[in-house]
Amino acid sequence: MPKVKALQCALALEIRSVTCPGVVLKDKEDIYLSICVFGQYKKTQCVPATFPLVFNARMVFEKVFPEAIDPGDVVAQLEYDTAVFELIQLVPPVGETLSTYDENTRDFMFPGPNQISGHHDSNRQVTMRRISGLRGIAPKLEFSTTSVITECLISSKKCRTQTSKILCGSRISYF
Repeated sequence: MPKVKALQCALALEIRSVTCPGVVLKDKEDIYLSICVFGQYKKTQCVPATFPLVFNARMVFEKVFPEAIDPGDVVAQLEYDTAVFELIQLVPPVGETLSTYDENTRDFMFPGPNQISGHHDSNRQVTMRRISGLRGIAPKLEFSTTSVITECLISSKKCRTQTSKILCGSRISYF
């Protein structure tokens, strides 16, 4: 099967903590953070229900863009994806969402006035939206990101189905 060039975007996400000074949760069940980027769902380990919630979790999200010919095409396509974070407490029977944060993936990965400014590594805080019974101030999510766009090779069959599995290839960093 012939191989074709494509671009892959990878996001390394380090979740440090969620802070919410002065807020005491009424339920004492553990809490985790659910994250969706590139349509991929991942979650942190559960932590005790006392702020600050310290996660110290590292996750990597990857997606191949078979139609992209330069990194600008990838960044433009990221506007149509949404990065979603949900702070969830394990309250029976299915859990309760305490707060959320969402932003288009382009702005989440490349904040600031210059969207493509080279290798991006940032320590950031964003304010989440309160949901349900969470009283007091809105929680702040503290994290850092590193984003990279690389060239890869995928089979032409995989290219047509736009799967994100990389079969082999060279990794040439644009950032």
